[in-house]
Amino acid sequence: MYNSGVYWRIWIILGILIFVTIVLFKGPPYNIFIIVSAASAAGISLLIEALLFKRIIWMKFPHLFHPWLCTVPYIGGKWEGIIQSDYIDRETGEKVEPIRTSMEIRHEFDRIKVTLETDKSFSSSYTSDIWIDEAGRKYLCYTYYNDADENRDTNPNHDGTAKLRISLDADEEPILKGHYFTGRKTTGKMEFIRVNKKNPKI
Repeated sequence: MYNSGVYWRIWIILGILIFVTIVLFKGPPYNIFIIVSAASAAGISLLIEALLFKRIIWMKFPHLFHPWLCTVPYIGGKWEGIIQSDYIDRETGEKVEPIRTSMEIRHEFDRIKVTLETDKSFSSSYTSDIWIDEAGRKYLCYTYYNDADENRDTNPNHDGTAKLRISLDADEEPILKGHYFTGRKTTGKMEFIRVNKKNPKI
């Protein structure tokens, strides 16, 4: 999700700058103060990294860090789309109609959480990540648990995995398209467009 080499070089350099600043501000004699200064510089830089950068700066301005630091564009927010399952309806003997679907993605600097809801069920990811293949194509991949609201005889609770390619439309806005498969031995297609960029609290 991000270039770890560049990321940690930034914080190492920041820690060194903080250390040099503390030492120059204190002045000689240095003795044990050098060790204390080094520990303080490391602590301050880590505090800035964990609290200020990840929780405030990146969450407010994620677009500023792509692509030079973050390897994928910000995809957090609310998405609307459809699911087309290959499931065969027992009564009609035909494939079920496409299902209108709402998906929310919470995109933090180093993690992603996905929830998805239809009028019949709700699912939530318990593992998720961004995968980049050898050609540089980017995919949102996640494994989820689905809990049906109704008709559990024909739509039992189940686990599944989805793989959605992240691409950009003509307006440079991300779109998600891909496939999923479930523990019920069904598969299907998924397609989403983003309708709200606000990071959900999920």
